[in-house]
Amino acid sequence: MGWSGALALAAMVAAHVLGAAVVDPVLDPVSFYAFVPGGGEAILLGGTVLAVVGMVLVARAYRTGLAAGPLPGVAMIVFAVAMVLVGVFPTDPPGVATTLSAAVHRTSAAAAFVVLPVVGHCVARRVTVPRSASPRRLQRATVSLAVLVMAFLAVHLPLAAVGSGIAAFGLLERIGFVLMIGYLLLLADTIDREAPGTTSSSGSIELAVSEPRPVDLAA
Repeated sequence: MGWSGALALAAMVAAHVLGAAVVDPVLDPVSFYAFVPGGGEAILLGGTVLAVVGMVLVARAYRTGLAAGPLPGVAMIVFAVAMVLVGVFPTDPPGVATTLSAAVHRTSAAAAFVVLPVVGHCVARRVTVPRSASPRRLQRATVSLAVLVMAFLAVHLPLAAVGSGIAAFGLLERIGFVLMIGYLLLLADTIDREAPGTTSSSGSIELAVSEPRPVDLAA
């Protein structure tokens, strides 16, 4: 997860470098890097990496018993598909009427942030006897992320509907991307620490060691 998160972040950094001369990182959304040569590919790479990571994490959660029922799986599938669609369907250039591609792009980006806390909540609530502080941190991060996402959408969507936006939208979007990677890292840490038979509360590996059999010296 660490290497995957670094790769996704590196792809976004590459897009910023490629578009440094034309895209304002404070005002312009990350989506505008799609109009820079190589920028669209970097966005697609970063989104695809996070999509694959998400599916691996939820599969591990089911395998270890930290996920049950269809909700976490469906939520992570929505997240993964949304992250890929964000890269496949670019947004519109400034001053252009909204196209279907832009609508898919924006809806997918919003959906990815909305459903991700659902997965974390489902995993955290499955831990009945925590062996580490990770489930508590995950639940707190889940609540915080959900509140931030809903507040952001409540402000941004009405403004976007009338052709306006919020101040420093680009900066907020970039912070959100970093928070998404951090949230996935926390989810991975919780699964690793709380998976039955893998780690103790101190993080050490638990091994099942059989009792030694007595040796019959007379034989």
